[in-house]
Amino acid sequence: MGQITEKKYLSYAFLFISTISFSQQYTNYTTKDGLPSNHVYKVAQDFKGFLWFATDKGLVKYNGNTMKTFTTRDGLATNDVWDMYPTPDGKLWYLSKASKLGYIENDSVYAFESEQKGEIFNPIFTSQIGNEIFLTSSSKFHILKDKKWKTLENYPIKGSVPHSYIKHQSVSNFITTAKYDSITVLDINNKAVKTFDFIDRLDKIHKRGQITDSLFFWVDAKKYAIFNLNTLQLYKRDFSNEIGLDDANHARINLVNNDLQISGKGFIGLLDSNFHMSKTFYIPEHLDAHFGFMDSSGGIWLTTFTDGIYYLPIEKQNITYCLASEKITSISHVNNKIIANVFNKGFYKYNDSTSTFSPFIKEDEYVYGSSYIEALQTEYYLSESNITALKNNKAEHFSFLEQKFSVNDKARQLVFYNNALYGAYSIGINRINPSSFEVEAVYQQSAINQLFIFNNQFLGATANGLMHFKDDKFNAFDFNNQQFNKPVLSITKLSNSEILINTDGFGTYISDLKTIKLLPDSDFLIVNNAFIEGNNIWLATESGIIKYKKRKEKYKLQLYITVNNGLPSNHVTDVIIKGNKLIASTDNGIAVLPKNQKASTQLLDIYIEEAFYNGLDIFASNSEFEYESSNNVHIKISNINFSENQKDISYSYKLEPIHKEWSQTTTNNLNFNNLQPDKYTLFIDASGINKQLRFTIKPLLWQKLWFQISVLLLGILIVVLISRYIVKRSQFQKNQKIFEDKRLSELQLKALRSQMNPHFVFNSLSAIQYYIGENNFEASEMYLVKFSKLIRQFFELSKENEISLAKEVGLLQNYLEIEKLRFKEKLNFEINVDSNLDSKNTKIPTMLLQPIVENAVNHGIFNKMENGLVTINFTYFDAQTFMVEIIDDGVGFVNTKKRMTGKVKSSNVLKDRLHFLNHSKKWEIGYKREELHADKEDKGNKSVFLIKHNIK
Repeated sequence: MGQITEKKYLSYAFLFISTISFSQQYTNYTTKDGLPSNHVYKVAQDFKGFLWFATDKGLVKYNGNTMKTFTTRDGLATNDVWDMYPTPDGKLWYLSKASKLGYIENDSVYAFESEQKGEIFNPIFTSQIGNEIFLTSSSKFHILKDKKWKTLENYPIKGSVPHSYIKHQSVSNFITTAKYDSITVLDINNKAVKTFDFIDRLDKIHKRGQITDSLFFWVDAKKYAIFNLNTLQLYKRDFSNEIGLDDANHARINLVNNDLQISGKGFIGLLDSNFHMSKTFYIPEHLDAHFGFMDSSGGIWLTTFTDGIYYLPIEKQNITYCLASEKITSISHVNNKIIANVFNKGFYKYNDSTSTFSPFIKEDEYVYGSSYIEALQTEYYLSESNITALKNNKAEHFSFLEQKFSVNDKARQLVFYNNALYGAYSIGINRINPSSFEVEAVYQQSAINQLFIFNNQFLGATANGLMHFKDDKFNAFDFNNQQFNKPVLSITKLSNSEILINTDGFGTYISDLKTIKLLPDSDFLIVNNAFIEGNNIWLATESGIIKYKKRKEKYKLQLYITVNNGLPSNHVTDVIIKGNKLIASTDNGIAVLPKNQKASTQLLDIYIEEAFYNGLDIFASNSEFEYESSNNVHIKISNINFSENQKDISYSYKLEPIHKEWSQTTTNNLNFNNLQPDKYTLFIDASGINKQLRFTIKPLLWQKLWFQISVLLLGILIVVLISRYIVKRSQFQKNQKIFEDKRLSELQLKALRSQMNPHFVFNSLSAIQYYIGENNFEASEMYLVKFSKLIRQFFELSKENEISLAKEVGLLQNYLEIEKLRFKEKLNFEINVDSNLDSKNTKIPTMLLQPIVENAVNHGIFNKMENGLVTINFTYFDAQTFMVEIIDDGVGFVNTKKRMTGKVKSSNVLKDRLHFLNHSKKWEIGYKREELHADKEDKGNKSVFLIKHNIK
């Protein structure tokens, strides 16, 4: 009896502590969050991971992000649903007092009537075995067959009352006597095999039913019993002995994730192999929850009749919360005590056995801090108007209320250095006599956040960096490797040779007071304080607690602890490690957590919520679609994630066969446009959870393989025919070009021959002979030299298609000089070259001008009675174009024709040459001639060439 009583009291004590621990950290879901009603009966979790809430206004499906409500609009017979049974085949069976009951599958509601028309079900003792549901009322059993609820008759012994429907290979049922004082077990042949005493129990049973293929249970407000159908053993348990509760209203037992969960008003727990309660969680009384449920990740869900649902994630279930909603300025070790400084409340002391803080020194004002001076063996507790010195459990108080400003201006923090106390205050430090606590000297230095003694050096953390107090004044600390003037909030001893310098917004630095370096990955953190535990550094920051671990002489970031892990706030003012506990003070109270925090996830599953091809649903039985141009495939991904402060989940995906590599996204909507006919598989991955979606886009006629092959062959045939035509045409053009080149060469030779006509040669030789006969050897020699030079030029230029303008001018100069020797004074000539023409680089077709010049001499000047003049002008047009004018003042074309029987020399040759030169696209040459001086008999001639050289 003593053991029972002790266990009972311990349970109550634990209940009290748990109530304090859990009360502030539950998340409350109400109608504001999507519930149709705050009157919630039960929570269940289906085999996919979705949570279901049974309310008096419908059923709710919850994935951690959104709530989907099913009502009579969706097919329910009534919105007042008070029980649910998820089955492994994916169905969620719902129970209520109604004429139709059934299940929800793939978000569709199915409802079925009884085979007895108009029957109303009241299945308060329903059982689930595998995928089968047995609707059980006080005296009737139903099972669903052929879309009707069939009645199962089970009255094996006359005059007995059937207790419940049993599905078992050796037990058929239980029966009770009329007095409800015992239960008899019947075998498969309906013979009694065992009887159990149930005096004063059966008429008070709250719930009963078969819960597995081998277990049956009974439960009421006082006790519960489990019967093993295989061994025929009965296990009876009292709530008072198990958890210290005399009454457990609304008690029930459920099979959840292969564990037996038992819950009732004020508790939820698991049953071990001997059906004793283990891992019990006590529900705060003020929540007034009547049902508790533990999901697959260990989270606790509580239902109420007035306030909706409360949720406590697994991360917060082993956390003790103290001084809720209080602002804790710091926590520190003071002479083997852990003291919390509570704003406007005073100093609280930590009790390790209960993980709680209790009042120690009351101060209804701002508290500055507490410290222990080992040299004086004295604890000091400093507040806005008081200082309490505690030595050998005797307290001495120093009050400043009687002073002028009623403010503690002596010390807001104390250190002991060179046999003197030093206290920081608003604008400096005071040297204080330890005995009288009188100020002996004042040293001004603004913005001091902390005083610190390290290796017999007096340091100060200030808003402008680290200061060194020496020779009665503060000096800036100079480091060898850099200047450091960042605002320092606190200093922590890291080792015998190094300290941590914690800054306001610039992270934490490690220094040996010679060099300084940033702690990795702490940039821009506001670090309020730090705690050193062996090779670990724990930082108390405005972004939570950050843990560093030393590996190979380097510190590496290992863990973040935030509100997601159970902190009451991310604004952490201090952190202390005590054994296996982590104590964190925040601006919203203190949390005592397990030190060995592990990153956990509540992401249970991902799934494809929507899939459309051009607005048509994609699912297993409808996954083939005709190709449409400008098509769109839209995929919406959802997840089952019950993490409290959810961040965007990162998805990896690829659509084969068009994607070879994985892509990353945080959006849950995927769109693929203009997909070509093919078989596609979409792969999705999130945190190791994989999903696939297959669909096919069927090709149109012109996209089918046989059609494409036919078109390809036809295309090849057309290409072959066109190629043959092009080859033939190319060969024709090649032959034509050869013909034209040959013709042009013949014309050039013909032009050459025309210059070398017998008359010119005969006349030239006659002129040479004449000078020799006159013994004018000098003239004959000069004539002969010029003649031979001209002949040599003719032969040399016959090999070229084009020559420079300078060579052409030289040729014409030699020719006219020879003709001038022959005509003597009768012939004069001028050659004028525009200064803008680059005669050396400007090209002209070979032997184009000489025949026209020769015509001017032999047909114009020769037939004239007086002296004649031949003028040749070369005029610049642009870089590729120039004009040539050949002018003579001879007898003109008309008179020339009268005096000669044949055509003018070489006119047909010139015409043919110009045709072929222009046809070659290399030259654009225009030619015209005209008579001058229309009112004179000797009219004169003018020939004009406009020559453009197309340079490629």
